[in-house]
Amino acid sequence: MAAKLITGALVSTFVESTIDNLASRFGDIFRGKKRNKKQLSNLKVKLLSVDVVVDDAEQKQFTDPRVRDWLLAVKDVVFDSEDLLEEIDHALSKSQVEAESQSATKKVWISLKSSFATFFENEIETRMEKLIEDLEDLATQSHVLGLKKVDDDVGVGSGSELPDSVSNLEHLRSLDLSCTTIKRLSRNICSLSHLQILKLNYCMDLEELPSNLHLLTNLCRLEIIRTELTKVPPYLGKLKNLKVMMSHFNVGHSREFGIQQLGEFNFGGSLSIEELQNVEYSLDALEADLKNKTQLVKLKLRWRRNENSIDSRKEGDVIENLQPPKNLKELSIYSYGGKRFPTWLLENSLWNMVSLVLKDLSIHTDFHGNKYSSFKSLETLVFSNMRQWKKWECRAVTGAFPHLQILSLTNCPMLKGQLPELLVPLKYLLVFDCEQLEAFTVGALEVQLRDSGKLKLEWDTMKSVEMVGHNMEASLVESVGHIISVTSLEHLNINSRPKPISDNSVSLWNFPLHLFPTIKNLVLNELRNLQMLSQGLIHNHLTRLDIINCPKFESFPGKIHMLLPPLQNLLIEDCPSLESFPVGGLPSNLKYLTIINCSRLIGSLKGALAANSLLERLSIGQVDAESFPDEGLLPVSLTSLTMSHCPNLKTLGNKSLYRLSSLKTPTLCDCPNLQCLPEEGLPKSISEFSIRGNCPLIEQRCQKGGKDWEKIAHIQYLYIRQ
Repeated sequence: MAAKLITGALVSTFVESTIDNLASRFGDIFRGKKRNKKQLSNLKVKLLSVDVVVDDAEQKQFTDPRVRDWLLAVKDVVFDSEDLLEEIDHALSKSQVEAESQSATKKVWISLKSSFATFFENEIETRMEKLIEDLEDLATQSHVLGLKKVDDDVGVGSGSELPDSVSNLEHLRSLDLSCTTIKRLSRNICSLSHLQILKLNYCMDLEELPSNLHLLTNLCRLEIIRTELTKVPPYLGKLKNLKVMMSHFNVGHSREFGIQQLGEFNFGGSLSIEELQNVEYSLDALEADLKNKTQLVKLKLRWRRNENSIDSRKEGDVIENLQPPKNLKELSIYSYGGKRFPTWLLENSLWNMVSLVLKDLSIHTDFHGNKYSSFKSLETLVFSNMRQWKKWECRAVTGAFPHLQILSLTNCPMLKGQLPELLVPLKYLLVFDCEQLEAFTVGALEVQLRDSGKLKLEWDTMKSVEMVGHNMEASLVESVGHIISVTSLEHLNINSRPKPISDNSVSLWNFPLHLFPTIKNLVLNELRNLQMLSQGLIHNHLTRLDIINCPKFESFPGKIHMLLPPLQNLLIEDCPSLESFPVGGLPSNLKYLTIINCSRLIGSLKGALAANSLLERLSIGQVDAESFPDEGLLPVSLTSLTMSHCPNLKTLGNKSLYRLSSLKTPTLCDCPNLQCLPEEGLPKSISEFSIRGNCPLIEQRCQKGGKDWEKIAHIQYLYIRQ
């Protein structure tokens, strides 16, 4: 977020909407890790302590350069805080997505907590402490500068109008009101006769601009990016030297606010033109004169779809007359109801374009360039929800898309034929819900497929492949039949989502791990007939293996402890036929183990984990046992133990838990019949203990004053639902 003036509105709105939103979505995680939740709360308090004096600083910055410097420092810390919280949000969201992809059952929180905890412990705590220290320094400086809280009706940050005092600054040349709660500018602003630059970016409450703004004859730059404004005042086009930066323009019905108004301005940067269905006559679009807006680099054209009133001929003429400048870099077209692509797009007149997005179009004709060249600069090409599009044929085009790096096709159910033959492999290919695509070979470094017809992959070019859908298992079986060895692939995720199995269904019963000697992460999900993994030689790269919902899976490679020495993360879920680990146990480098709904596998843990095991985290879910863990079952290296959704669990092994001298974070979740903690208590090494979900009996005993309270009173961070 670019701004040079920070206001109380930015700080408080951001903090409350981001921190509180995270806390509400992932409350269990924050409450379970009280130290981290306290950090978040402390960050919020420190930000708000600075917030209360920002309004006063805004008034004084014009006369005191030290205050201006202080405001800029506030900006840096606030934006650093925003970046940090966005990273937290991203990490939590990623964990949630990963967990949901692993299982549709209720124990999603297991994966969520473990990956988030690692993220938090490794980096976030240190950065959060640094931000809090910086905010404390800023609060101290505010006292030295004599800044104080002002009344709510004073100042831009908390008020809705520009203070009258600003109009007295007759020599002011630049005014930046970005990120404020200002709702309107008074007509008095036109007394600033020397004003050249006016910035109103991220003013989300801004309702309108004064109608006499054109009287600022020296104004040469107006920025209204990311506001709710969709119109500009009339006559502003009379300022011939004015460059306008705005996010979006809504086409009105009257000529005063119609598409023609765009022709009066010199737009720069990016512009989204909305409500294009309101263009009354196609020649009106010609008056927008987009092809001469040479400083425009990013353009979005958007119609609002009404299936009952689409005039496809008029919309086709309108888009023809909205030809962008030749040096445009990014173009997006949404909900266009015409039946053909504009000729200026197909004739490759946008020779500098690097990104093209086409979404919700009614077009069913071919898409290609002319016979001599085709989008020579294009790097990103996206087709989405093109439900009528039937054909993409580029065989007559020489050197189609020579620099294309990203290709995405989603929900194009009628698209047939083959994709264009590309000169170089893509960096990223995504094909979702395009089931009629014919067989062809495609190369890319990273691939995501879901119900993608008969695509064939150039395995030798790929580093990451995700295949989801009903026909993906058959596609993999066919590919495996032709593979000698794939020496570049590092990540493979197969989620078959099978239809009811019939006699002629094609399925994979043996996954040939030896064909993928460089693979690091392997996820096999819903391969209904998969029975085993085969590996004859030592595999030196596999660090993560997930096997999920494979009901016939019954064996790992023999001597897995020797064949997969780098393996660190193993997840086994809903594999009821798997009764034991191989003779010799699991690899000694294994650090994270998750076992869900595989009750018969639990008993073999003792022999599977060597005395010198490095296992740090163990998550157990949906086991039938009444008591866990048994004596000597778990290694002393364990630092985290999670037991979830165990309805029959009544007791925790008497002395077995107490002997886990490295255990720091045990967690219980949805164990409704668990009666009490072990008589010996919990290890002294524990620093955090959580009881979540439906655990009524143990919750009552662990409340302050309860029968088990003395066993946990020494633990620093407790989360026990009240």
